[in-house]
Amino acid sequence: MRLDSLIDPRSIAVVGASERPSIGRSVVENLQLMAFDGPISCINPRYESVLGLTCVPALTDLDEPPDVVVFCVGSRRVIDGYRQLPEIGARAAVIFDGGFAEADDDGRRLQAEIVGISREASIALCGPNCMGLLNPSRGSGTYAQLTHDPGQLPGNVAVVSQSGSMCIGLMTDTRRFGFSVVISSGNEAVVTTADYMNYLVDDPATRVIATFTESVSDPENYVAALDRAAEAGKPVVVLKVGRTARAQRAITSHTGGLSGESRVFSEVLRSHRAIEVSELDELTEVLAVCQGTHWPSGNRVSLATASGGMAELVLDTAPRAGVELPPLSDGDRALVEDFMGPVSGDGNPLDAWGNGEFMENLPRALEVASASDDVDAVVFANDAFDGQPMGGDGILGYSGLLAQAAASSVKPHYQLNTRPGLMHRKQVAALAEVGCVTIGGLRQGLAAISRMATFVQWAPRPELEKISSQERVAGLLAGGVRTTINEHDSKQVLAGYGIPVTEERVVFDPAEAATAADAIGFPIALKAVSDEIPHKSDAGLVVLGISDQADLSRAWTELRGRIDGLAGASDIGFLVQEMVEGGVEVLAGVSCDASFGLTLAFGMGGIAAEVFDDVALRSLPLREGDAAAMIDEVRGSALLAGYRGALAGDRESLIDCLEALAGFAWAERDHIAEIDLNPVAVMGVGKGCVAVDALIVPKLSDEKGTHG
Repeated sequence: MRLDSLIDPRSIAVVGASERPSIGRSVVENLQLMAFDGPISCINPRYESVLGLTCVPALTDLDEPPDVVVFCVGSRRVIDGYRQLPEIGARAAVIFDGGFAEADDDGRRLQAEIVGISREASIALCGPNCMGLLNPSRGSGTYAQLTHDPGQLPGNVAVVSQSGSMCIGLMTDTRRFGFSVVISSGNEAVVTTADYMNYLVDDPATRVIATFTESVSDPENYVAALDRAAEAGKPVVVLKVGRTARAQRAITSHTGGLSGESRVFSEVLRSHRAIEVSELDELTEVLAVCQGTHWPSGNRVSLATASGGMAELVLDTAPRAGVELPPLSDGDRALVEDFMGPVSGDGNPLDAWGNGEFMENLPRALEVASASDDVDAVVFANDAFDGQPMGGDGILGYSGLLAQAAASSVKPHYQLNTRPGLMHRKQVAALAEVGCVTIGGLRQGLAAISRMATFVQWAPRPELEKISSQERVAGLLAGGVRTTINEHDSKQVLAGYGIPVTEERVVFDPAEAATAADAIGFPIALKAVSDEIPHKSDAGLVVLGISDQADLSRAWTELRGRIDGLAGASDIGFLVQEMVEGGVEVLAGVSCDASFGLTLAFGMGGIAAEVFDDVALRSLPLREGDAAAMIDEVRGSALLAGYRGALAGDRESLIDCLEALAGFAWAERDHIAEIDLNPVAVMGVGKGCVAVDALIVPKLSDEKGTHG
């Protein structure tokens, strides 16, 4: 389905066009204000003309098929006109009104009929329940709110928002950037955010795409659109809301609870080179940084200021913003001290006030920073605002010096106002002429530089060598429905894919247990083993550290007593397992997101990952270097390096284990819903690691109620 007629129409019909204040008037008036050069057809049986344009009673009275039909009427009146669109040859439509799928059963039926018509006739629909579209770069629009000064709007930022008010909010400030296309997508009944992104990737007027996203209805198309944008070098900046909502399903494994919907979405964005932000001010600063002639090739920043206190604040803020402040090298320090005198601290941030000759010191300091091999971006921090009561005379002088430095450098230069919203319009304009960007908010501005550096530095990495599926999980399911696969059976499957597991035996009476314990060697653990009891510890069905046969006999009696009261007790066996002592406990697992598929999780063992929110995620299939990076991202993994004299853990064996788990899950993805390895004991260097407990949750077929 082509979107040209929707986003860049040559002719527009307005159903519900009106002389009175209304959406029907605003749409027509907007088109006249923007000097739209195509035919505008007004449809309303109550008028002969609207704002000087001829008005006809119905869509069927039009002489020529319009590219797009805009419905400025209520949902119950929309459907009659929408049924006529295939007959008149319309290629696109916009429905502003709500009361469709978001409302009730009747609304859902109305929307379903509209979707059916659209699909059959290839009609690109924006909405329902939206504000429409503006195309400032081409002087057209089907937008519901009146645009008072369309001349301020054009620029290179494309916005796709499922919230109309977010579009309005972003368009209130065009001091640093304007808009190529603004799309309020609403319910996205037909055309989705992903479809719009695919169009905008090919739009020459668009340099960066911003999205305000509530949900993603077509994940495969969405991911493909992110990849296309990345390949085209167009950043996609995503603000996702509704992050506290969880997928509506029962989570059996610990891993499923740790990943969650919002974590998975964040990982999808990261792995497909999108830039995620969490607040509107973060979004606007990234969009501003995108306006620079040069983008940062790394996150090493040299920052100059006129205040020692400000330098200290920057040092405190920079780590949270994700930027590095490399100290002045010996050579650069000597250059700076030659014209400014002694430098305090390590020279970055640089208090360029120095000997009091700031106007002389600043340009020379910027020159040193720009020439340094240790610096990717240069920042001058100095607050300025229109109509400020103090310090006004020097503002444009400072910006002139920064503009000169930026014009002669291949590195990006930024004017940083330390609080969001502060801006001096003349300064912004003067700097923009040489491709130098004004950013606002110490944390937000520096974080925007860091986020853009990550985008610029991103490089695709090859997938790990694929493991061939042996359909071991399918074999275990051949006998019937299993909601979970017990610890022992799970381990046997995982061991076949190279995941190290404990030595253990399944037994059903005390004599078998005694024989197994002698063969394995004390100390041992005794556990219940059953598909029906995935969390044995919660039910008190695990005894650890059994040291001899007498101890084993007592443990057997204890567990047997607890089991006898359980349903299906006769089917529950026991697991005699070697005791794994020492090492660092971690967890690893896989969960399946309903939209984006399998995700690998890694964290510290026990409850640490959940309590301290200390877990790393990666979308599958895993790529080279992912497992090692996941370990580094988890704060608690510092224990693996040997903390306070403890032996270092076998990091390489843990990497191998994570890669084997990811390979197994990907190879068996048709059968896997969740996997838990918790804990995995990481022993000393050279001694490997071992999965002490394991759980596999098979995927349940929605159609047949059986596992597939």
